[in-house]
Amino acid sequence: MTFFKSGVKKSRCTQLSVGLATLFVTSTFLFGGESVQADSVARGDDYPLHYKNGSVEIDQWRMYSRQCTSFAAFRLSSVNGFEIPPAYGNANEWGHRASREGYRVDTKPEVGAIAWSTEGYYGHVAWVSNVSGDTIEIEEYNYGVREKYNRRSVKASSMTGFIHFKDLVENGGRTGNPIRSGLASSGTHTFTQKSAIRNQPSSTAQVIDYYYPGENVSYDQIVEKDGYKWLSYLSYSGTRRYVQYMETESVENGWKKQNGIWYYRENGKLATGWKKVNGNWYHLKENGAMSTGWVKDSSHWYYLKASGEMQTGWLKENGTWYYLESSG
Repeated sequence: MTFFKSGVKKSRCTQLSVGLATLFVTSTFLFGGESVQADSVARGDDYPLHYKNGSVEIDQWRMYSRQCTSFAAFRLSSVNGFEIPPAYGNANEWGHRASREGYRVDTKPEVGAIAWSTEGYYGHVAWVSNVSGDTIEIEEYNYGVREKYNRRSVKASSMTGFIHFKDLVENGGRTGNPIRSGLASSGTHTFTQKSAIRNQPSSTAQVIDYYYPGENVSYDQIVEKDGYKWLSYLSYSGTRRYVQYMETESVENGWKKQNGIWYYRENGKLATGWKKVNGNWYHLKENGAMSTGWVKDSSHWYYLKASGEMQTGWLKENGTWYYLESSG
């Protein structure tokens, strides 16, 4: 079996092979008829269909779907291998909150950083896919056309700043954070066993094809997600693919959604009872599941929002008003 250097299996369609050669010559990729410069890591509208079509209103990061914040959280997760804490707030709050939490926030753009603007009532965030001097290319949702994908080039100075949660770095190609497993952050890998090619770095994601023992792949990123390290590369169509490589060695911490239920881990162990996270109180059941709605603890009643945060102040439910003190 023959492979292109990009790690993509050679097409049996002559027309596609010619088209691929043209892409290499002109140094562009195509997304929906638009050209993307080769230095760009733009991925096109890869936002999950169930968010895109409105069938799910609240995403897995507990943000409203089809908004700029939801798309940015999705990109951080699927490409950067970074899980933003749930319910991170409106876009205009992101930079301030990230800075308080110790993340670097400055005016220097980097590929994979979050472009952050405080303009407007809610502000705006976008994912940086290319940097060329003071010009940056960003991918975003809900800008220009309501609740739709958009890609544009703007001046970096037009943004309030850039949030560096977990940038992609350049190392002979765009890569994720350095991996300390002995595997180079980009290069060629020879498979020793049958390995599934997926459209997302998840064990439950759709299987596109397989690599077999003795076959090679040229990858440009390693992504840590879903408990594994994934080899990642761009297919000839411009779509990013992922192949599971090995389990991660890091201890799992923070929020994680499993089978539609949120759990919080500390040092790899499930937290239970009351837990204060980023200034907000949450209640975790005995099995670790996040509580919502009314919860009785001892002789006191508390109300947990759909996002899990403890409600304070006035609350109207089923036509009845309740006042909840600052203690809940």
